Amino acid sequence: MLHWISRLRRDVASLGLWEILRRRGLRDAASRQPQALAYAVDRCIACRSSAECSRALAAGQDEKIAAFCPNLMYLSHLRDMERHAPKRDLL
Repeated sequence: MLHWISRLRRDVASLGLWEILRRRGLRDAASRQPQALAYAVDRCIACRSSAECSRALAAGQDEKIAAFCPNLMYLSHLRDMERHAPKRDLL
């Protein structure tokens, strides 16, 4: 059973979602809503386009994921949260 858990951890750690969040500067916004992030991880795990996603990310063609990413609305939501959040340097 421990082998299964470590494999799952490794699989989750390699999801394209983490790279997209990093590239778009959305990690902080995602961390503020852990339940929504958990759902996004579930959608990413279940996605049938993971190979296509990996290729697009490896080629630096992030915009291509818009055609198939099940987390597109989630990423837009995070971007809007970041856009409307108070700026830290102004506080």
